[in-house]
Amino acid sequence: MTIPTVTITVSDNGANAALQVPQSNVQVVMGCSTSGTVAVPVATTNPNTLQTTFGYGPLVEAAGLVCQAGGTVIALRLTTATAGTATSVVATTPGSSTSVLTLTLDGTYGAYDDYYVRLLCTTGGTRGVAGIQFKISLDAGRTYGSIISLGTATTYVIPNTGITINFAAGTLVAGDYWSFSTTAQTWDTTGLATALTNLANSQYGVQGWGSLHLVGVCSAATVATLQTDIQALTTSKYIFSRAIVEARDALAPVAWGGSGETESAWISSLGTAFSATDAKRVCVGAGYYNMPSAFPTSAAGLPSYRRPLSWADAVRRVLVPAQRRGGRVKDGSLQNIVVDPSTDPSDGFIYHDERANPGLDAARFMAALTWPKKQGFYICQENLMSATGSQFTELVLGNVIDVACAIGYATGVSEISDDLRLTDSGTLYPTDALTIQNLIDQALANGMTNVAMVSDAYSSVSQTQNVRSTNTIPITITVNPRGYVNAITETINLEA
Repeated sequence: MTIPTVTITVSDNGANAALQVPQSNVQVVMGCSTSGTVAVPVATTNPNTLQTTFGYGPLVEAAGLVCQAGGTVIALRLTTATAGTATSVVATTPGSSTSVLTLTLDGTYGAYDDYYVRLLCTTGGTRGVAGIQFKISLDAGRTYGSIISLGTATTYVIPNTGITINFAAGTLVAGDYWSFSTTAQTWDTTGLATALTNLANSQYGVQGWGSLHLVGVCSAATVATLQTDIQALTTSKYIFSRAIVEARDALAPVAWGGSGETESAWISSLGTAFSATDAKRVCVGAGYYNMPSAFPTSAAGLPSYRRPLSWADAVRRVLVPAQRRGGRVKDGSLQNIVVDPSTDPSDGFIYHDERANPGLDAARFMAALTWPKKQGFYICQENLMSATGSQFTELVLGNVIDVACAIGYATGVSEISDDLRLTDSGTLYPTDALTIQNLIDQALANGMTNVAMVSDAYSSVSQTQNVRSTNTIPITITVNPRGYVNAITETINLEA
């Protein structure tokens, strides 16, 4: 005997590719942190719960922004496979300080997160002698905390960062400063696969979620693996989801211990790296911007960290329905991104504007742009890394088809092992076929059409399949999505 099953096949230009619709304000966030049980999902709407449970690191920071916006987070800690790193310290000493500053990182996690650290001496003195005072910034000097007295110590531990600053013998002079950058602890695809499996096997795999945000830089190879893992969930667990991930930033500016990279070189490098990627279940964001943290720090105030565009889009996704583009102008600019027009253009970092320097959108990345006469940054397109020719070019189209798949499974599985009438030729009795069709159509209407998720969605139950010999009922579900406005043309006339 064959085990009863429901098979969902998504048609994409002719190629194979609980009935409750997952709520769009529920988001899975996966990433590294310094505490908490690995690969065990924890749901919360409270940023403080995240920090209490998971400590510090990219997982907590990204999920905290979603909770702060009013979303519900299902957080999963990933195993730290590679500890965070730091560049060498760059000294800027017009006052001729002689003490050399070096770094020691946490032995397990290294640097907990991505920081651009600056130590600014406010009161000079000799190392080991009380008198030296300084301020710390974790966001490239945009925000400083209160003045810190070094006293007679020779080291300073920046709280909750994994960073210790070592002061060699010598002097510090007021006005001199020292800068360096760090890269966060990272996971690997083995740990990611374990977390996805645990998530799918949990109660949340049954209830579903609105979106999934993977925190941490993804290479093209990682995206390909993620595509395989998420696609496998559609057949093994009937879970239909898409992931929002981040590509790398441009290399750190020289002033922050990096080698520096031009915007054009960075765009070209990303385009080349992902040119062969085929991942219709993954939206890869490119571009980094300043975003205030949800968590004040004791040493550096409330930093505006440099964060991936994907973080801002992930917040937007819990605020809008599945079918709505993250870049809809009516919804306003991305509120997590803060812009300082007086300092941003000259601070050495790249703030990519797809309108001014196109290239990422054409390479299938999610990019940001500005609109003339509008403040802030907007999503250009939430592109999926789909192969050329795919119908699933953007996240919202994938979202609505995933909802249809969830409804199709939930209604289809209710018919398993049912007894239905057949005609003499073995096909479904027309009335019974229409009964099933009406049940599916009503579910599609309730979950999609009647809530303005799609223009229309309907089903067709085969009346030609020989059910007596195959024990299978073929059902086709067709989704007509909403229309999306990409351009406006206006003609202005003077009345004659």
